[in-house]
Amino acid sequence: MALLAELQRVFENTYGREAGVDLEACVVGPRRCAELVEASGEHEGELSDWARFFYYVDGADLRLALFYAEEMIEVLEENDPRRGLGEANVVPFLVFAEEASHALHTTFAFDEAGAERVRSPEFLGELELLARIDAYLLLRHFVHVLGGGITERDRAWVRHQAIERWDVPYDDPRLARRYRGAARRAAEFVGRLEGLEPAESVAALRRFRALPPEQKLRFCRETPFLSRGSRR
Repeated sequence: MALLAELQRVFENTYGREAGVDLEACVVGPRRCAELVEASGEHEGELSDWARFFYYVDGADLRLALFYAEEMIEVLEENDPRRGLGEANVVPFLVFAEEASHALHTTFAFDEAGAERVRSPEFLGELELLARIDAYLLLRHFVHVLGGGITERDRAWVRHQAIERWDVPYDDPRLARRYRGAARRAAEFVGRLEGLEPAESVAALRRFRALPPEQKLRFCRETPFLSRGSRR
């Protein structure tokens, strides 16, 4: 999966870190995915069947697995997002990228703070928040590269596709808190991140990633960003 390797490089460059794992080597097929779903107890009917991310701690090691459904891979192969983006491929592309984001941020957190960090009750919500932010920034990056620039109309389309369309109702209140909450906090964060110059934006993003979960929430809403318009 050349696309997965490319996304891994983009994410690692963005955060200035290497994961120390080849995500392509973590991809599993449907049989192993079913086994992992059974072992994890994650049978929520509201979750997508297109892709799943699994992790567990085995002694001193972190084990990762990524599953991508064949039909989703076929869509991305027939409509390669590196050649063009639109309604035919944008949602599969975002789902594909989000699972890669989950895997990389899990390795970063485990390397920094070990098993306790990735087992914390807040960690799944934190992964979703980071994935929504990553989805926005990645989609904006691809739109910019494909178009040779980005307009305000492009930004609005990216924001809708990567963040706003995921703010939808869930029957399970736990999933609603995780997914809808992540979309809303990501909207707050990227809206303010857009006011920074590129280098400042990257620095703010890296600081944000390193914060504990509870501080991430405060950072989204309270930390003042210096906007371009406020410079003298």
